[in-house]
Amino acid sequence: MKRSHSFLLFLIIVLIAPIAAHAQLWSGVISPNRAIDWTQAGLPGYALPDSAWTQCGSTIAAYSGTANAINNALSACGTNQYVSLGAGTFTLSTCIQFPTNTVGHLVLRGQGSTSTQLNFTALSCQGFIVATSSDSSFAEQGGSPHWVQVTSGYSKGSTRLILSSKSTVVVGSILVLNQCDTGFTGGGLSAACNGTANDNGGYFHCQAPWSATNVGCAVATEGGVNSWRNGSSEMEGVAVTAINAGGCGATCVTLSKPIEQPDWGSDTQAVIIQPLPQVGVENLALDGAALANGVGIYFFNTYHSWVSGVRISNVAARSVHLFGDWGDLVKDSYFFGNPTGYGDNTGIRAVGGANNLIQNNICHQTHLCYLGADAQPEQGDVFAYNFSTNQTNGSTANAIGSAQLHGAGANFQLYEGNAMFSTQEDGDHGAELSQTKFRNFIWGWTSCANGQCGAGNTASTGIDQSAIRIFYGSRYGNIVGNVLGTSGRSLNYKTFGTFDNGSIYILGAGQNVGGFNEPADPLVSTTTLLWGNYDTVTSAVRWCGNSSDTGWSTTCSSTAEVATGAPTYPNSVPTLGDTGAGQGALPNSFYLASRPAWFGSLPWPGIGPDVSSGNIGQCAGTPDTAGKYNGVAATNSSQCAGSALNTAWGSHVNANPAMACYFSLGGLPDGTGNILAFDPRTCYGLATPSTLSSAPQAPTDLVVVVN
Repeated sequence: MKRSHSFLLFLIIVLIAPIAAHAQLWSGVISPNRAIDWTQAGLPGYALPDSAWTQCGSTIAAYSGTANAINNALSACGTNQYVSLGAGTFTLSTCIQFPTNTVGHLVLRGQGSTSTQLNFTALSCQGFIVATSSDSSFAEQGGSPHWVQVTSGYSKGSTRLILSSKSTVVVGSILVLNQCDTGFTGGGLSAACNGTANDNGGYFHCQAPWSATNVGCAVATEGGVNSWRNGSSEMEGVAVTAINAGGCGATCVTLSKPIEQPDWGSDTQAVIIQPLPQVGVENLALDGAALANGVGIYFFNTYHSWVSGVRISNVAARSVHLFGDWGDLVKDSYFFGNPTGYGDNTGIRAVGGANNLIQNNICHQTHLCYLGADAQPEQGDVFAYNFSTNQTNGSTANAIGSAQLHGAGANFQLYEGNAMFSTQEDGDHGAELSQTKFRNFIWGWTSCANGQCGAGNTASTGIDQSAIRIFYGSRYGNIVGNVLGTSGRSLNYKTFGTFDNGSIYILGAGQNVGGFNEPADPLVSTTTLLWGNYDTVTSAVRWCGNSSDTGWSTTCSSTAEVATGAPTYPNSVPTLGDTGAGQGALPNSFYLASRPAWFGSLPWPGIGPDVSSGNIGQCAGTPDTAGKYNGVAATNSSQCAGSALNTAWGSHVNANPAMACYFSLGGLPDGTGNILAFDPRTCYGLATPSTLSSAPQAPTDLVVVVN
């Protein structure tokens, strides 16, 4: 019977495999070494696996006191079960803690984000709701049994690795690959890397502080990062699905997905982690207004876990913190922040993990919406179809950006379909590589009309008023099919200065901090692919590959913006997008194979150069006029406080579902105002938050058992 069951699982995998064995969705646009298979991000099928799970115990009625009753209920559950919280307000003086183990398959579920309210009056854990693996290993640790040498199989696209020993690796383990940065060499298993961070003039893995010309990359006063082995920031996480499959060897492991990074070598090592699989928090609201600090939901070393249908408000530090998480999903949620409290107040922070999916969320006054690789690596996340508004720190007018990468080893992130203020790849803790931005609406300017920038501040006195800002060393990016800037406020097309307010692109900015004069990096511009973007400075879509492209001599001034001459991983002139020159259309998505259900009747794709009937316009009038929303994006004139709604952004922008939801709940165009009564069932028109999926659920956690 055991053999029959194992053979059945094997057949299922064989049947599923051809589905994934197709040309990448970005084929014809991005060259293979500059992108990854983003369909691997998040949960398989993007659907929650718990629709048929059973309730554990009775529904817990609302009460005031410690969280012991909830924690005891969670501890009493078996696998594939959920604890139900009733309607009403819970006032809790301690944190909710999932059982600390590597079993998982457990959910905490409320009755809805407008029905079940959790108010926390004390912070007793890393967060108000906490799920952590009993294996506390993490990438910075060295020595047996946490590390193992990878001897072969690390080429891009490989689905098997050969290890020097099996050590503590079991089916379900996460292997976190790393190797020494550019200019460094390995000193043996788990030992520090030795060398100097010399810029190779190309694909530059770097976390070392800037010290002299062509040495280092990070802001010296912040000290770079000291994660992994010292001198090692490159990373990638893979799950082990089988050992010795087909007799490949006792130390041969089969991986959950192909190797993504294109430049692993003989120095490749791996940290071994036993994660907590499939835990979830669903359908409730959480508030931390009683405290001056705190994290809303904290996941550590989780795998294929999720946060869905939640509303988190007034949490001073981070609404959701993913630390060392692998293939997790945060979706259909609303985060209302406290931007004048914690400096980097964030909707979702993801560090030390890989392939997480942050999809269809609203960030309202959170300062940052997504913060990746905050002084630690983070690989291959997808940040998609989110809406982010009012990203200012009210005390300083410092608008850092809706989506920011803040550390070395943040490679191959995809930003798709978002409506947001700006993105930033900073140089504080090192260089980020191969970022892709596709079909986003990034307006690059923040109104200061209604107090969101602090007393006496205006957009001209604040900083970071740009759409896309990329610092020294963050090269080989792909910026495709976006709509960028704000008419009348975005004044420059492409600049190099760190704080060049009013620019569409700041590409390759250096920094002058603490007396260290890091120069601008021209390789950021020459290695980055720009293709099919509309910007409000040019007021046109730019297909700037070669003389056969539309607008080559007029729009492009006969100047190429495709990285055909990049020294390490060049990109050919794309063969898709420029339909005026006879090419096929751009793909609808780089990670979704078909229209997602949660789009409802909204156009899909809703943003891009091939969209001509967008519903987003610009409130008319002089910007920064108190009591008005002049210059800001809106969907109809009734939102403009008496001003007209002008056609804008070339009619290339429709509201994505999160933006449409925000306005339907009475959200103001500039992001000011109070918390909204968010419920995804109302916004997205589907039965329950747990059914908000974009594809049929695929089988999860399948393994091949080899006898």
